[in-house]
Amino acid sequence: MVGIPGSVGGAVRVNAGGHGSDTAAWLVSARVVDVRRGSVAERPAAALGLSYRHSYLGDGELVVAATFQTLARPRREGEAIMREIVRWRRQNQPGGTLNAGSVFKNPPGDAAGRLIDQAGLKGLRVGGVAVSEKHANFFVAEAGASGQDLYDLVSEVRRRVRERAGVDLEPEVRFVGEFEERS
Repeated sequence: MVGIPGSVGGAVRVNAGGHGSDTAAWLVSARVVDVRRGSVAERPAAALGLSYRHSYLGDGELVVAATFQTLARPRREGEAIMREIVRWRRQNQPGGTLNAGSVFKNPPGDAAGRLIDQAGLKGLRVGGVAVSEKHANFFVAEAGASGQDLYDLVSEVRRRVRERAGVDLEPEVRFVGEFEERS
């Protein structure tokens, strides 16, 4: 989980991961609040339907706690693994910026960032949000950028990649609220 932006609840909901692993590999159970029913339940990981950036959790269900299994390692080995992940992320991803991590799921057998880069979209900007020059599947925001800016940029990048590569990228980020559809 080193360097993955977000919350534990969000990581469970989307089965966040990186560097060859994901949340499902370590999750034992999650406490889920169903806001529509007003109920709380402890669910085993196997009941959450976790797969690549997916779970069975519905829109009205919030993960408020999680239990993870761990793997005991000598301290120096664990620290070395974390240092390597941080080094890789700094070298390959836009750290120190306002971003939500990967914007699109990788399509089978390909990488969303490669498709976006191949379409010539690095640097493409809508309002206060732009496709990162460092990694095309990261969108960076300026202070004051709006959710609508991000929504519009995601829509435009999807449209252009679909036109140029014939691939319909699926967002990994989730939009909450109402957004205006613009052409």
